Amino acid sequence: MAETTTAPGWKGGDLLKDAAYVVVGGLGYAVLAYLCVEFPSAYGQVTPIWLSNGFGVAALLSSRGRHWPALLLGCLAGGLSAGAHVGDPLGVNIVLVGCNVLQIFICAWGVRRFAGDEVDLGQPRDMIAFALVCGLLGPLMTSAIAASLHTAMRGGDLLTNIATWTMGDILGMMTITPCMLALVRAPDYLRQRPLSFSGVASLALLLAVTVAVFAQSSYPLLFVVPPMMLLVAWRLEVLGAALSATLVAAVAVLFTLVGHGPIALMRHGSQGQAIVLQLFLAVAIFVSLPVASIERRRRQMLRNMTEANACVARSEARYRLLAETAQDMIIHSDIHGVVQYASPACLAVTGYAPEELVGREGMQVVHPDDMARVRAAVEAQLPARNQNRIEYRAVRKDGGEIWLESRPALLRDPVTGRATGIIDIVRDVTEHKALECQLRRAQAAAETAAAVKGEFLANMSHELRTPLTSVLGFARLVDDEPDLSPDARRFIGRVLSGGKALLTTINDILDFSKLEAGHLELDPEPVSPARLVEEALELFSLEAQAKGLPLRAEGLADLPAELLIDGGRLRQVLLNLVGNAMKFTESGAVTVEARYDAADRRLELAVSDTGPGVAPDDVDLLFRRFSQVDGGLTRKHGGTGLGLAICKGLVEAMGGEIGVTSAPGHGARFHFHIAAPPVVEAEAEVAEPDEPSSLPPACRVLVVDDNPANRELVHAILTAMGAQVDEAVDGEAGVAAATAAPFDAILMDLRMPRLDGAQAAARIRGEGGPNARTPIIAFSADARSGGPGEVFDGAVSKPMTAAGLVGALNAAMTSAPARALETLA
Repeated sequence: MAETTTAPGWKGGDLLKDAAYVVVGGLGYAVLAYLCVEFPSAYGQVTPIWLSNGFGVAALLSSRGRHWPALLLGCLAGGLSAGAHVGDPLGVNIVLVGCNVLQIFICAWGVRRFAGDEVDLGQPRDMIAFALVCGLLGPLMTSAIAASLHTAMRGGDLLTNIATWTMGDILGMMTITPCMLALVRAPDYLRQRPLSFSGVASLALLLAVTVAVFAQSSYPLLFVVPPMMLLVAWRLEVLGAALSATLVAAVAVLFTLVGHGPIALMRHGSQGQAIVLQLFLAVAIFVSLPVASIERRRRQMLRNMTEANACVARSEARYRLLAETAQDMIIHSDIHGVVQYASPACLAVTGYAPEELVGREGMQVVHPDDMARVRAAVEAQLPARNQNRIEYRAVRKDGGEIWLESRPALLRDPVTGRATGIIDIVRDVTEHKALECQLRRAQAAAETAAAVKGEFLANMSHELRTPLTSVLGFARLVDDEPDLSPDARRFIGRVLSGGKALLTTINDILDFSKLEAGHLELDPEPVSPARLVEEALELFSLEAQAKGLPLRAEGLADLPAELLIDGGRLRQVLLNLVGNAMKFTESGAVTVEARYDAADRRLELAVSDTGPGVAPDDVDLLFRRFSQVDGGLTRKHGGTGLGLAICKGLVEAMGGEIGVTSAPGHGARFHFHIAAPPVVEAEAEVAEPDEPSSLPPACRVLVVDDNPANRELVHAILTAMGAQVDEAVDGEAGVAAATAAPFDAILMDLRMPRLDGAQAAARIRGEGGPNARTPIIAFSADARSGGPGEVFDGAVSKPMTAAGLVGALNAAMTSAPARALETLA
């Protein structure tokens, strides 16, 4: 079998389909043209209706646009064949068939242009477009041209030919085209409006009436047919209108051609009879089709209204169910606040049934003391369309007092925008308010507990540091004695070591308390970071030598000369990390790495060791308070578990972060960074004056302290420096001593019985005695935050060192004359 080839871009299936369209279009057009010409000619009548063009338009409107060329080609071939069969000359045949095909295209294109691809004569828009284009414009344009050419070539009256030709085309369009379109969409029409007995009966009655009217030739009963067509259009809508138009046209044409019916009674010849027949059919069709379309539209609107009403009813039922089952009250009031609707929840909330609240002003349940405030709040927020929360007290029906929360909102007409009422969602928040009261009481209790805790820490600091001052102070004095035996010096060293460990523990607890309370104060100053790291490592040099561990520092040479940081707090973090590294490392090395990021102005430090490392699951425990990785039975290193937690708090307070990288058996690397802006050059060039190592000659100092050991310690230190020391056992004695004789400086303990240090200093300043302008130095172990106060000229913390005590006295006495001059000025 030979292989069929097709042109590029052309599919064989499309070619066969288009060929079928050509055959169908040609046969349909030719058969209808033959019937419309031969049948009237057999009875000596002119053609009253031209169905072929209506068939062509229906075929185009029922198919896709890409099949139109094949259908038009078929209509052209069928028209030429029919014309040749009836003996039309070739020229006449080509002109008339060409005009008919042009009319088919214009009508189909015009309807598609206005109605779209899917033409539904049941829609008013499509019906109007079809009636205007196919029932008027298209036939008028082309039929006039065809009739004029036909008259010129064959003769006859021009106006009569144009009228007959145009009406024939219009009738053909308005009968067969709607019928074919309706038959194509018949499944849709029948699904929407199934055939009923009354509809079929009305169609049968129409057929019987039409046959009865046109079968007799005695009475002009044409007026009986249109009402019957309207009845069919009303019962069967578009499908019935199309069928009735086709049936009436077929019966009227057949009986008129054979000489029966009211139209055959006319004496004006076949030409006049054809015009009257065409007018009758045109009027009947133009009445029935719009009525069918309107009836279908009315039915659709009724169905839509029914569905909309059902949806509204379902929606109303759904929202009513929500309102009736909601635990919150839903209140709808008019614009004056009179309740129009209250949900059933109001019975459980207020004790009032919904019908008891409807018709009353909603404000009547508000507590009298809150009524004015609630009314003002509602009036203030409604115009702005806010929904702010309003809490107020209300009185239940049984007299009980409850708390309510409401969110009133203004309702507006969706069309006019006019305010129509108020919708309010009201919730019972009595339990919530009770919880708030409990929380406030708990907060007050917590704040009281925090204050008590602070007071307790201050007291404990004083009670612990005061004896520790004596222990460390006298131990240092004994350690300075040159003639101690080796055992005695070793024993004193143990005392100093234990005292320092105890002081570290106390400082850790107090520092952590300050961090938790947010009372930690930083004192940024120009500091050499390289020197600070070196000093920290020097403190562990003896311990490192004893364990045989190298202590290394890397990156110090690349650090800036000075940075603006709190050197004391940074040293505290560094000492803690290096101390931990030394404590847990038995072999290997401990390394401190330093780097400065000039772009971010940050100092980055890291302490690495070769110890046992930390398991990943234990890393989170490192920076928690009172937690230790080796806190079980194997614990052997001691400590409070606060060191790393304090480091974390200090680093974060200095604007940085701290972290650790570790693995079991591979050591640990603690790294952190802090904010460290560079020091301005002018500030960096200012040199701190060296502190004198001794007191001025013949210096006289008053020591006011209720602890005899502390007084004895200070006496021993200052007399060794050549100072004259007087003592007072409390604040009252200190004020008396200061009133009796002048001193170069007064060292005042803050916590003493009868009269504390601040009160005693204030009296010395205020009584105008010989020491009113004498520098007074606070001397205390108090852990509370803040300085000693404006009444003091300096402070010495317990436990103290000899150098710290002498430095504080020298600083106070040096600045005292300048302050005295400022006071006099």
